[in-house]
Amino acid sequence: MNRIKILIMLFFLSAITQISYADNRYAVIKLEGTVNPIIAEHIVTSIKKAGEQNLQFIVVQMDTPGGLMTSMQEIIKGIMSSKIPVVVYTYPRGAQAASAGGYIMLSSNIAAMAPGTRIGAMHPVNILDQFSKKKDDEQKSDTGNIMNKKLLNDSIAYARSLAQKRNRNENWAVRAVRDAISSTYAEALRENVIDIVAEDMADLLRKLHNRKVIIDGSSITLNTTGAAQVVFEMDWKQRFLNFVADPQIVFFLFIIAIIGIGMEFKSPGMIIPGTIGAVSFFIFLMAVRILPINFAGLALIILAIILFILELKITSYGLLTVGGILSFLVGSMILFDSPLPGFRIPITTILAMVLCILAFVFVVVRAVIKVHQNRVVTGSEGLMGDIGVAIDDFAETGKVAVHGEIWTARSNEIIKKSDSVQVTGISGMILEVKKYTDSQH
Repeated sequence: MNRIKILIMLFFLSAITQISYADNRYAVIKLEGTVNPIIAEHIVTSIKKAGEQNLQFIVVQMDTPGGLMTSMQEIIKGIMSSKIPVVVYTYPRGAQAASAGGYIMLSSNIAAMAPGTRIGAMHPVNILDQFSKKKDDEQKSDTGNIMNKKLLNDSIAYARSLAQKRNRNENWAVRAVRDAISSTYAEALRENVIDIVAEDMADLLRKLHNRKVIIDGSSITLNTTGAAQVVFEMDWKQRFLNFVADPQIVFFLFIIAIIGIGMEFKSPGMIIPGTIGAVSFFIFLMAVRILPINFAGLALIILAIILFILELKITSYGLLTVGGILSFLVGSMILFDSPLPGFRIPITTILAMVLCILAFVFVVVRAVIKVHQNRVVTGSEGLMGDIGVAIDDFAETGKVAVHGEIWTARSNEIIKKSDSVQVTGISGMILEVKKYTDSQH
């Protein structure tokens, strides 16, 4: 009997150990780069999957300069509705949790930072402010002031509500939004903005051990001893869309699409430029659904390219080129409705593209236009204006030699043998000719 009891106890101990091992796993989700809809979808979906798999907790490794507010709010909703604790860890060293990243840190169950990282600068930025002149408050329109105040006050309330929910420093949250302050990892810990400073993932796991987290009124104690890591990575489609969701990539795709499709229309049958342009355009359309595209910027860039081409056909003494350059610069700068880091096109990139387009238009397009304007020099049409010699005398029709070929010719003049004649027209296989003298031009 004792042996049976011992076997039963060993069986239950083994089962308990297996269950403990199955539950002793945690998820790792990486948030790198700007916060966009693809990143948001990946994080929210991964949080749901981690909860469904009954993992113990989630670590979001974050390094972001900020991003779109709508995408940020989707991530925060995913964190706040998570069935398991979410740890947001600004990592590795040198990383940042700026702008949208600061809000995400405030929403986490446990906020952690690595040494050498920073958090803050959460002030909302209005794209219109970037292109309007700096004026005193009394000179600004009442509508602009009201809209800016609404945006600022809403952002402050949002940050405060997150800090209240997670028992973090509300005053710091307000200053981070209103005054755009930033704090180092040490300052953030001292001011109760974050909970942990961890050197690396191993150190983070040690400091998370035995921590209590309240989820939906229930207390959960974390056990990180021997915890196994489960990494949630983007699939190939998400990686591709996230790569495309780079403003510079979208900018290049749009320019390539315009040039490629334009060349195909100008010279049908080239195939390769048209194919590349069409593919670039469809990828560009995919990116438009991800990034906040300003269609006024698109229109200005298209106008610039049209002005460059018109410069080749109209004598404007450079005015069309200057107008094209200005249109391209302004269009490129307002192409994306977000002045946030990572959502703007660097001025160096814009200037480089201006030079490339100018070179393309004034070298390639000029050559194509010149070819189309040249007289045809092959086939019967190539004989127009050419000089030949009469083979015999004729008053109406006779024979002439042009380019070593004998043609039937017709003329309203009396043509003598060996007279020089010039082709003035073609009617089927009969050439219209007239006498030609050296004095003619």
